[in-house]
Amino acid sequence: MPSSIQVSASQLRTFLTAVLANYPLQPETVTAITDHLVQANLWGIDSHGVQQIMGYDKSLRSGRINPQPKLQIQTDRPTMLRIEADRAPGQYAAQVAMEQAINQAREMGMAVVGVSNSNHFGMAGYYTRMAAAAGMIGFATSDTNVVDLAPYGGKEARLGNNPFSWGIPNGETPIVLDMAVGTVSGGKIKHFGYQGLPIPSEWGLTAAGATTSEAQFVAVNQATSPKGAGMALVADLLCGPLLGTAAALFKTKSRHDQMNGMGHFFGVIDPSVWSDPEEFAERVGDAIATLKQTPRLDPQQPIYFPGELEVVTEQTRTQQGIPVPYALIQDLENHFGSDLVTQYLTSDLLLSQHS
Repeated sequence: MPSSIQVSASQLRTFLTAVLANYPLQPETVTAITDHLVQANLWGIDSHGVQQIMGYDKSLRSGRINPQPKLQIQTDRPTMLRIEADRAPGQYAAQVAMEQAINQAREMGMAVVGVSNSNHFGMAGYYTRMAAAAGMIGFATSDTNVVDLAPYGGKEARLGNNPFSWGIPNGETPIVLDMAVGTVSGGKIKHFGYQGLPIPSEWGLTAAGATTSEAQFVAVNQATSPKGAGMALVADLLCGPLLGTAAALFKTKSRHDQMNGMGHFFGVIDPSVWSDPEEFAERVGDAIATLKQTPRLDPQQPIYFPGELEVVTEQTRTQQGIPVPYALIQDLENHFGSDLVTQYLTSDLLLSQHS
């Protein structure tokens, strides 16, 4: 018996829209959330896909997420913008922030945007792809409002397992480096649990500080190296103290106010300020072509540049469907009710007929 069902992107989007219909969200906010989660599953980043909706639903019910935020955009200096997000869904606040950064960079050559009082924004690479699609170089990072990463060599959480992403234009397939500063993201550990798979011992620690191969017992994420732990601290400081709030270590998740909300940091550079766009594109292409010609350890395993595998995965999943583990379906049913889940998330027969 297969451990998952195959659903289409449209099924996922319809399900997510039905869930969010329980709240007075603005239409553009619903679109930002649903597009982001579906795209995560299409790219194969299942840790940031539909499994996140249960947490967002809890945050909407508790008041952590404001369904009708009024973003305040401060533009005292043209290349440095600040957005007070009013507890907005993170995907919406971050999308607005990156759009602002791109627009300002077109005019000024570069721009940075800081966002405070926000929520979980999903994949950092989603926003750097926006910059790359606009012909810009983009950077994105975020902090958390609950620490879940141990400093390198430690066994208790003191840092956020924060994302770092860069996006660079490269024709239809941009270069997008998107990574957690820990060995893996917490969401990936959870997704391994949904699939019933053991995790490598270097991924996480139990509450007692012991290594474990069972996803459900992970209480603390591990840093892959001192470099990752250092990047986590930098992100905490860029997205907290720089924006006038505390570092993640001192934030309290149960308090829904400006000082304890999540912060994001975005940067955009217009490469045409320094380089002829055609020459820049040619040199980027030459670098990628040479990279892919590297002799392989495994002749059957392609060499991908950052962001390429997501595009390949999207093509496959668009045709064959998105795998959703049965264990995740059960969690969704327990949370939202079996009637709602089975109405939308069943194996797509049209996909199976064309695969």
